[in-house]
Amino acid sequence: MTLSHFMGNPVSVRISEIIEDSKTARTLLFQHPVADLEVAPGQFLMVWIAGVDEIPMSVSYIQSPVLGMTVLPIGDATTALASKHVGAWVGIRGPFGTSFTTDSKRALVVGGGIGIAPLRPLVYTLLSQGSEVTLLIAAQTKDALIYLDEFSHAPVEGLTVELATNDGSAGYHGLATEAASAIMKQSEFDALYTCGPELMMVGLYELALEQEIRFEASLERHMKCGCGICGTCALDPTGDLVCTDGPVFTGDRLSKFSDFGKYDRDLMGRRREIV
Repeated sequence: MTLSHFMGNPVSVRISEIIEDSKTARTLLFQHPVADLEVAPGQFLMVWIAGVDEIPMSVSYIQSPVLGMTVLPIGDATTALASKHVGAWVGIRGPFGTSFTTDSKRALVVGGGIGIAPLRPLVYTLLSQGSEVTLLIAAQTKDALIYLDEFSHAPVEGLTVELATNDGSAGYHGLATEAASAIMKQSEFDALYTCGPELMMVGLYELALEQEIRFEASLERHMKCGCGICGTCALDPTGDLVCTDGPVFTGDRLSKFSDFGKYDRDLMGRRREIV
């Protein structure tokens, strides 16, 4: 099979293992039919849940041929996907999209909520190359922190883990941007990588500009095709497509988008203010 095959009809894969990553989020692992398939940190899959929908899901686990996606039940499709059990089947296409660069030597990685998912393989890739990584995991509450046990209870050389919660139940009491600002005053970094709520990413981009360091963010938009055909995920005014030109964008590219941090679009293409 070739990669082009996966841009057409979904390929059925069987869920082989489920990892509980928080009280609400779980990672579904499966073996990809192409053993030597190359997947880079930040790329995504189009996942078909029979009888429900097909949705984009970040690849959060890369141990080829075993891949994984971390699911937080929010809408109908993610709720249906999160309810799957070991042995269940789903359809996948991909991988699609751009990936994070991995040449940073001292990286600050900030994940907000389920946005931590595409950052997980990035962290491990950077560490495997000998980079120093400070990982800030942020959420509304301690119970919503994803990968808390994995990263906090298994020390890894080169990795520093920081936490931030809006209610102060774990780590820094306040917003992720405030916690990141405090961290950046104590240490120097050459890159800031992030994914999460878009208003959070806007604030982090401003911090990166102040420090004059590279900034990369993974954006989320509605997608129907995943491969640049439908145009649902187009960004104003450039027409960049999140599915092919992204989902990972540099700070310089993000500065060209008038909708970054301001609005996205529903499945009908209508603007919605980001709050």
